[in-house]
Amino acid sequence: MKVSVQSLKNGLNFYEFDPEIAELDFEERNFMVKRVQVKSKVDRSEHNIVVTSEATASIESVCESCLKNYTDQFEDTYTILYTTEKEALEDDEMVRFLSTGTNHIDLTEGLRESILLALPMRFKCTEDCKGLCARCGANLNAEPCECKDAQADPRWEGLRKLLKEEVGDN
Repeated sequence: MKVSVQSLKNGLNFYEFDPEIAELDFEERNFMVKRVQVKSKVDRSEHNIVVTSEATASIESVCESCLKNYTDQFEDTYTILYTTEKEALEDDEMVRFLSTGTNHIDLTEGLRESILLALPMRFKCTEDCKGLCARCGANLNAEPCECKDAQADPRWEGLRKLLKEEVGDN
């Protein structure tokens, strides 16, 4: 996903990309990106190039609660500023220095970062996924569990008594 700096005219330029999944380098992750589409608006001025991109992706993963494979849609908008002015660089990760001899800017790393930042910490097939029964392994989304209440660990009995006393006092 490279944009030629020399071919950019001042003002707005529009691009659409369907990047190869392999170039995004998501191997060894707990998800698989199936398809990505990017629409970028590139605004060039004398010292700056502002790239605003809208990315949509189809991501396949395994639910961490019920272990079911599922596919989810991801959408994100992100902006990266490429600048030739060193004093404009702050501690912002979305600002990149652009040397005067640069021929191309590569939008791939910005897309990769955007996807990684937008993904959830835990993958769940639905927000209200009930998961698996800890005793028998039944998928609680598909069937009720036949297990009886588990015997309580006797080490917690002292706390249970305190809780009963506290509830009895109210």
